[in-house]
Amino acid sequence: MRNAIGVDIGGTKIAIGLVQEDGLILKKEEFTTLKNENGEKILQTIAEKLPFFYDENTTGIGVGSAGQIGLSGTVLSATETFSDWQGLPIQTWLEKATGQRVAVVNDVQAMGLGEQFFGAGKGVNNFLCVAVGTGIGGAIIADGKLQRGHSGAAGEVGHMVLYPNGRKCPCGNQGCFEAYASGTALEELYAETFKEVKKGQEIFKEALANNENAAFIINQYVENVAIGLTTLTNMFNPEKIILGGGVSGSLSPFLTDIREQVQSNVNKINKDVKIELSSLGGNAMIIGAASLVL
Repeated sequence: MRNAIGVDIGGTKIAIGLVQEDGLILKKEEFTTLKNENGEKILQTIAEKLPFFYDENTTGIGVGSAGQIGLSGTVLSATETFSDWQGLPIQTWLEKATGQRVAVVNDVQAMGLGEQFFGAGKGVNNFLCVAVGTGIGGAIIADGKLQRGHSGAAGEVGHMVLYPNGRKCPCGNQGCFEAYASGTALEELYAETFKEVKKGQEIFKEALANNENAAFIINQYVENVAIGLTTLTNMFNPEKIILGGGVSGSLSPFLTDIREQVQSNVNKINKDVKIELSSLGGNAMIIGAASLVL
């Protein structure tokens, strides 16, 4: 049976997996992303590990990377997580280093492909993936195809504006979805309101235990998530929205509330939209990246 290597390059960790054509991960390794490390050094580290994943059935290497990725596999723009990441030609660099066929997309676009072929999007022609973590990213599957857009960067849903002149977003604009509904935004909102630093998981846990302060912030947070998903639903008319990313598991107890708020506010034609958690979890990006070359 054919297989391919999937690489997930994220701001917190990098994961490499050997993925069978039925979506089964045969082998996997994760390692920590070193903040502000040189981009080529990161690719060199990945290239050194890849030979341990090859076998005679391997058809290539698929990469899902943080940042906005162009159609030729070059990083169009990125945050400061990795120094010298913007402009790095990931696809051609890895092809030269490995001699293998390589394809590269944004990490959440890779998630969308994973869900489409092997997860909660299987058999669904029109759906959105929204990854909620340190930031917010998205992927658009329309008529059964991943939509890359004019330059490859389609799906940056975290940077649609919810509140004009609102909170500052890492992208430089104000009022973005990401500035109100990312895990980072949740922690910042809590710290600003109560002058106390807490991790997002702790805030969720305390809200479920009826802590008044935590519940107050989580109610605002859930409302902001629902506002963003309502806007996306009216914009794209999806059959389903699949939520992934590091915060999505914590959202599980609040999913019914999110669904109810979205369905109360979307246009009538969109009342049947389904909102679900990723069925592949943290493996969605590896599996989706590998599907690029299977």
